[in-house]
Amino acid sequence: MNRIYYSVFGPYIVKFIEFKNSLGYKYKDAGYALASFDRLALEKDVFEVGLTKEVADEYCKQGLNESSKTRYNRIQILSQFARFLCDLGFGSYIPKLPKHISTYTPYIFSKKEMQGIFRACDALTPSVRNRNSTVYALPVLIRLLYGTGIRISEALYLTCDDIDLHGQYLLLRNTKNGKDRMIPISGSLAKACGEYLIYRNLFPSIRKANRFFIKPDGSPMNNSNVYKWFRRIIYTANISHRGRGHGPRLHDLRHTFSVHSLASMSESELDLYYALPILSTYLGHRSLESTDKYVRLTAEMYPDLIKKTSDICSIVFPVTDSNTSTDETN
Repeated sequence: MNRIYYSVFGPYIVKFIEFKNSLGYKYKDAGYALASFDRLALEKDVFEVGLTKEVADEYCKQGLNESSKTRYNRIQILSQFARFLCDLGFGSYIPKLPKHISTYTPYIFSKKEMQGIFRACDALTPSVRNRNSTVYALPVLIRLLYGTGIRISEALYLTCDDIDLHGQYLLLRNTKNGKDRMIPISGSLAKACGEYLIYRNLFPSIRKANRFFIKPDGSPMNNSNVYKWFRRIIYTANISHRGRGHGPRLHDLRHTFSVHSLASMSESELDLYYALPILSTYLGHRSLESTDKYVRLTAEMYPDLIKKTSDICSIVFPVTDSNTSTDETN
């Protein structure tokens, strides 16, 4: 059911949610959060489009019996909406996100488990009753997520123009931190993308679609559908799922890429003074703080491999609670 918004922000809320849905987000929570913002705008008699600090501060107050996580998610949605308004030319105050403590521990797939995941992907076949299945794209999509560490939203938003197979790089647009970035890809991944592109272009409806990952009818793939297949893939690969909120999640492929990359760089004797900034830039993090957690995860999985760097880590990154994260969805 589509919500109706009554304030001056109403039409822009609808456009914002449509934009997010086009990127593969399942934006049900955003509809609820922005509906409460819409009611506040009406109560405050806001007649001009543009978020003011006064209205933002009122909205960001913690509600009665509201958890810190719910409040964080609510403010995050408003912050994204404010940036959306700014992009449309409506000057808006962008509320700062409160500190959020996450108890989620990322699941890091072993290299053996990743091989099992790849085999499960390659064995997928579309249902006879559903010829518009996303199955044919999953082997490349999963390899891309693991091989680059990009977010699922970034992968699904890629267009054919964003992928340079000859130069072997991707151009990421509309990223989480609002900055476009160019990242290199391996020769084997470029080859896999090229083979997928040949198969993709066989569909008759392909002329009307420029998204790289699409369904046979030309419509874009979405996050929710990919996650459902991912659950089936890890089940086939004999990897146990620990229940809702406990993973493994699709986003854990990004965490796995980061840990495996650090382990590889450490194995090649690259000093962490150099390795951390490289990985942080590649991942699109705003600071090394978001990348720090991967040092500890790598140390847990490969204690002997990076033992020689432990002294460096203790100086550059002070010890903190392992369950604390300033950005759980990095």
